[in-house]
Amino acid sequence: MNHSARIAVYLFAAACLLLAPAAHAARKAKEILQYIPAETPYVFAMTEPYPEELQEKFEPLLDETLAAYRQVMRLKLDESRAEMASAEGGAENAARMEAFVEEFMKLMSVEGIRGAGIGKDSLFAFYGDGLLPVMRLGVTDTQQFEATIKKLEEKAEQQFQLGKVDGKAYRFQDIDKLRLVVATLDKDAVITFVPTTISDERLARTLGIRKPPNTMARAKTLRKISKEYGFTEHFVGFIDVERIAATFTGDPSGLNSEILETMGYDAASLPQNCGREIGELAAVAPRIVMGYTNLDEDSMETRMVIELRDDIATGLATLPALVPGLGTDLGGLFSFGMSLDLLALRTFFEARLDAMEADPFECALFADLQASTAQGRAALAQPVPPIVYSFRGFLARITDFEGMDLASSKPPETVDGGVLVAIENAEALLAMAAMFSPELAEMNLLPDGKAREVILPESADVPMDAFAALSTNALAVTVGTEAGDRAEDMLSANGSESRPFMSFAMDTKRYNELVGQMMMIDDDDELEEGEEPLSEEMRAALRDAVLSSGSLYERMLIDMHLTTRGIEVGSRISLAE
Repeated sequence: MNHSARIAVYLFAAACLLLAPAAHAARKAKEILQYIPAETPYVFAMTEPYPEELQEKFEPLLDETLAAYRQVMRLKLDESRAEMASAEGGAENAARMEAFVEEFMKLMSVEGIRGAGIGKDSLFAFYGDGLLPVMRLGVTDTQQFEATIKKLEEKAEQQFQLGKVDGKAYRFQDIDKLRLVVATLDKDAVITFVPTTISDERLARTLGIRKPPNTMARAKTLRKISKEYGFTEHFVGFIDVERIAATFTGDPSGLNSEILETMGYDAASLPQNCGREIGELAAVAPRIVMGYTNLDEDSMETRMVIELRDDIATGLATLPALVPGLGTDLGGLFSFGMSLDLLALRTFFEARLDAMEADPFECALFADLQASTAQGRAALAQPVPPIVYSFRGFLARITDFEGMDLASSKPPETVDGGVLVAIENAEALLAMAAMFSPELAEMNLLPDGKAREVILPESADVPMDAFAALSTNALAVTVGTEAGDRAEDMLSANGSESRPFMSFAMDTKRYNELVGQMMMIDDDDELEEGEEPLSEEMRAALRDAVLSSGSLYERMLIDMHLTTRGIEVGSRISLAE
């Protein structure tokens, strides 16, 4: 298979993945879920339309982003053309590659997507037929989709091979021991990788020509997950960790045995007792689920849940503590914090050591893990000052900065920000710190929530005002404009009653602007030996791609909670007007 043909194969698959997120579902969910085996180990499916007003926001910005990436591809094409032309027969290969990439780039626009037969009424699902990855994409016009494939083949001057199963035609290319299969079937395009040794009967099942006897539509697994976790049906998915582990530790049959053989894996090679213990570990986090919890023209909200075994989840749920301001979007450029009850962590850790000593691992693969129990006991035996167990968490915040020039490595002229440390009996902590700092002792900080000025060393790189404020359970130190008011505000901020374990918020638009500036920095000193520096044109193209792809978003808030269900990570992205 020549160079251009490989480009055709990989970029065609990339094109379909690129187009899928732009799809807008109007068909019924069961029309795509009927092809997914109920026992699939993983599935991610879009089964309900995006709101029309959100589509109207997305499409112009998607066009802008794709235009920026077309420029990146053209510049990369120029570099590749020059490299290929210097080799024997390279001019012909370079011309073929250029023709193919130019044809491919026609797909990189909303108009190109629609012209390829991918309309607003398309559905999308990515799932496993056993371990095999299968992508099923709704096609509104199969003739346009077929015409697009043929154009790509013509430009690459290398066609897919043709096959037929149960009277249905499909395209394929073999890549080592795997076969890339592309089929247009009824209303869907299907893309999958299968072993080259796959039988026609098994391929028909993978492509959905022969539907599985028990389907995701009939089992209603995604609907049950949505109901349990409050997901909308715009996008829902899961990974069945236990099922995947069982494939590698049990006695796989059928298609999975072919896949594992292709991978050179033999479950019989596992040391004695390892299969059972790997299964036990998988049962600690048996499933991961994810989906949208809200989707409208103003914001996008998602949640991912790592489901945990009851005793593990219950233990971890005791760790978070209440920290002022944590879990709320305080505005500004960036904030990050966490909460942790160290005494609860010690109790949880002791319980895990007890469990591992009562039922030790016998599998040689976990020998180091089992040996760590002795180290854990030794660590717990070390004396710890009681005040350490008073720690409850922290919150760091950068509200703004000005005057920084990344290109010249110039630091900011001004910084507005602060740090809050939550600790029971914060006054005792301050008294202990004052023993080592006369300047701190002279401040006469009282646990009254009132800010007092901090005198910074004259050698500080960025001259600024600094203030500190103390309450009975927290200490806040802030710098910059109106630092005194912000120190008091940080102490009095309400922490989220949900008590996140970690929380992160940022101004995504400003962040993308900073990344864009970094793209323009001449970093030749960081290059590896033999590595060519990026041209200024390429850096500018990458900057424009970053800026355009982030222009839809304004702010992002991500929280991690430890609950009796497991580890829950939620996000909220507010959208630009």
